[in-house]
Amino acid sequence: MKKLLFPLVCFLFLSLALLPLSAAAKTADDFSDLKNISADTKAKLDSLIREGVFSGISDTQFGLQDKMDRAQFAKVAAIIFKLPVDQTLTKASFSDVSPSHWAFPYVEALKKAGLTDGYDASGKTYHPSGQVSRQELATFLIRGLGLDAAAKSAKPVADSTVSDWAKGYVSLALEKKLMTNLPGGTFGGGEPATREMLALASYEAKALFAAGSGANEPAPQSQTPPATEPEQPQKPSEPGDVSVSGKKVLLVSGERNSDLAPEDLPIVNRLEELGFTVDRLLDRKMGPQSFDGYDLIFISETVNSKYAKNNIHVLKTLPIPIIYNKGISIGDAGMSKISENSSAKKELTITITNPDHPLAAGLKGDVDVYYAANDITFGIPGDDAIVVATLKSDSNKATIFAYEKGAKNVDGDTVPARTVFFMAKAGTLKDNATEELMDILEAAALWAVQ
Repeated sequence: MKKLLFPLVCFLFLSLALLPLSAAAKTADDFSDLKNISADTKAKLDSLIREGVFSGISDTQFGLQDKMDRAQFAKVAAIIFKLPVDQTLTKASFSDVSPSHWAFPYVEALKKAGLTDGYDASGKTYHPSGQVSRQELATFLIRGLGLDAAAKSAKPVADSTVSDWAKGYVSLALEKKLMTNLPGGTFGGGEPATREMLALASYEAKALFAAGSGANEPAPQSQTPPATEPEQPQKPSEPGDVSVSGKKVLLVSGERNSDLAPEDLPIVNRLEELGFTVDRLLDRKMGPQSFDGYDLIFISETVNSKYAKNNIHVLKTLPIPIIYNKGISIGDAGMSKISENSSAKKELTITITNPDHPLAAGLKGDVDVYYAANDITFGIPGDDAIVVATLKSDSNKATIFAYEKGAKNVDGDTVPARTVFFMAKAGTLKDNATEELMDILEAAALWAVQ
């Protein structure tokens, strides 16, 4: 996909605002991972925390080395740049940030201010869960300060880790002391920015912005990317480079107040970002003809178990790939030897045991799938299953596993199409899913339809 750097300017500052302020204002001393940092860094973070710009990933952890996503950037940017935030909006500018998304009003504020055109070339998506690199961060800061023209005329840095289009922005960010080189002496342009980098950079940018450096407010940018910015190659649609364009997903969803469960929207958004067309079906309307014409079926965790069980005989013989997100249904479907009491409480981390498989999404070792501990569903699959990850706390409990077409499930039945288990409960995805977890979701969908 083509990344328009501009959009992220605004997100930039937002990176650290994960949780609302509590009634009693926190300080840096409330976070255990800020106890041993330098006095200068602590003072800067304390200032931002006290002003309500940033908060921690939990009551006791600030999360210095955690990665931030662009939805979180949007909120901080709106605060820093004092953008009008309209909480009454109901019409979305981007298909992947619906009115039910927590960052919706902040993203819309950025759009209205001319600070984002979106993530893809057509400007239809925002990619709220995407990370930002250090060179993108530098660019966002400089543009947010209204110094785009100055960056274009700046002497480019002589640093091979920085892409050509970003060298002027990085040069000016270093000159303005918004950012510094890494300990090895290079800028590390392609490396993901951490919360610590974003906090310190935004502190400096905030001071410049208040002092009126450049423009007094972020200048609206052109709707076309700068000439120095090359188009980025589109993200491979799946491990085998098979395009998902035109492929249709049926996501079976539960019911909330006579409507489809809003918890499923992050899943819908992510699949649509990949290029799938996604239709949603209310669980009680499932029937033998419901699945005709689809390339992938997604049985959400929000589905009422009785409706899933009533249709399991159809699903088990369906020659269409299926992703089960409903823990209790993997037992009924013959994927797992257990399904009752198969949810681990207060878990944060899974362990990748088969990093070479596409379902691992390129991840290795212990991987945090949540920002704050929550439930992770698991299964005990059969001998023919492909096990890719387990709970960190119990290697016998599989969290990422699948069956290849033609394999035997735990009941000894032949699996008619690729079948995958996705372990995260839908309700945890909106505010608590790490980018790694969403990458696992992508990998599951892409591998299933390959």
